[in-house]
Amino acid sequence: MLSGFDAMAQLHSLAGHIHHAADDMPLTGPAHTVSDNLDELEDRVRDTVGLIVHVTGAAAAADREARSHPGAEATRRRVTALTRAVSTLGRALADLTQAVAHAGVLHQAAALPPSPQLAGVRDATLPLLNTRLDNAREHLHTAGRQLQHDAAQLSPPITTGHPQVPAVPETAPVTPRGR
Repeated sequence: MLSGFDAMAQLHSLAGHIHHAADDMPLTGPAHTVSDNLDELEDRVRDTVGLIVHVTGAAAAADREARSHPGAEATRRRVTALTRAVSTLGRALADLTQAVAHAGVLHQAAALPPSPQLAGVRDATLPLLNTRLDNAREHLHTAGRQLQHDAAQLSPPITTGHPQVPAVPETAPVTPRGR
């Protein structure tokens, strides 16, 4: 069974991998040209599928821990955090698969002779591709933020080795020193 710090580190590590995958998504917007390169999209799909498999595996392992240690509330919370992240990663994958479909339309349009109708297809499809890539990036960041938040909820209290000093109530009178 993972210690509290190990469980917290696991969630933070997975969150870091997810944020890295989000940062690898092609940029969109007026300053950037979206790549309809299917090789690039394949890499992003592969990354996201790998994350889904990895996080699902971590959730399954945590679930086995929870079943073998029924009183492990932190482990059950970790299972919930991991499975919720998988759901969000699935939404990112769905957006990426739609981006692949839009890239396919652009690929087909590029093979046809230029025409005003074809230009309209490209003009309509490119924003759809951009939107799907932006949505996938946001879902990835959301999954990473969820895991970071959940890791913070798992963290055991930090001890400094010093006895706890009771807090001074705000209503305590302040007396001047040295007089």
